[in-house]
Amino acid sequence: MLLNTFGIAVAGYSAVSAVILFLGYVFFIHLPNKSRYAIISGAVLHAALATLQVFHLWYFRSGTEPMSNTLYRCCLFAVPAFFYLFGRWAILPNERFQPVLLAHLLPLPLLFVLPLDIALPLLFLSGTGYAVWLGNVVYGLRAQRKQFRFEFFFFLVMSVLASVVLILGLSIAYIDAAWFYYFYAGAIGLGFAIMTVALIANPDLLGELSEAARVKYGASTLRDVDVDACLENLDCLMKESKVYRNENLSLGSLAQQLGISSHQLSELINSRLGMGFSRYIRERRVAAAQALLIASPSQSILSVSMETGFKSQSSFYAAFKEVTGQSPGEYRKAAAG
Repeated sequence: MLLNTFGIAVAGYSAVSAVILFLGYVFFIHLPNKSRYAIISGAVLHAALATLQVFHLWYFRSGTEPMSNTLYRCCLFAVPAFFYLFGRWAILPNERFQPVLLAHLLPLPLLFVLPLDIALPLLFLSGTGYAVWLGNVVYGLRAQRKQFRFEFFFFLVMSVLASVVLILGLSIAYIDAAWFYYFYAGAIGLGFAIMTVALIANPDLLGELSEAARVKYGASTLRDVDVDACLENLDCLMKESKVYRNENLSLGSLAQQLGISSHQLSELINSRLGMGFSRYIRERRVAAAQALLIASPSQSILSVSMETGFKSQSSFYAAFKEVTGQSPGEYRKAAAG
């Protein structure tokens, strides 16, 4: 009874999360070149995962076996391929569609050719391979990232989760079918929870990874740009004009002040400073806040946060802790001591 209640809760959460996360990706996560292929493959992936969880929910409530349903099995076999395609185009949005990519859909015909006790382990093996591939791509971007621990931890957890699902797939012939549905529904739910936490902790995660990948794998947009002069002008805007004080400062508005495009500024910051735009602005604001906390010991922390461009005190605390490892109060106290 307890496992059923847990399974129902997780399956219901996942089905709703799939819709919310996809809509968030399409309408609220702003990427320089969001690929239509990423949107299409993402739609199929999230729809398949939501459908699987609806079947799991029905199983936990009524006991109806999902695996006997053709739609369930099609969704089950579609997930690994579309996870790969979505991950590929989300991080590498400029990559064109190539017919050879359709080869990743080969597991779908296997569903109707091989017995399930053979097809399912092969399915989960391919899913684990895709997760490891994605983790390897992200790890390969470490040279373009100054702050890399968060991205690496996130994709490490996702790879471990995929390995656990692989073990589950390999043992399906030796365990009760109910345990397979409990664990698989739980794995999908955990995956959605990890993605949600990652995007809350760093809403620019996909954008920063995409830009870092474009810098490493794509053609440079800085060929006709005086990079050193741009970096000098950027530094001047930060130190003298203090443009970071504008809480609505955006990549586009800052690029306009520098006389270059948003793509050029994004590549400039990523390739020369080793971080994304959001991280760069946070570090500038935190550095200014550190100076104020020491120079004006009587100034309130709220006032410092507002003066340095943070929209709220909570975002100031989070950024300060992220950059310095201390809260503003701890930093001021340590400096005074």
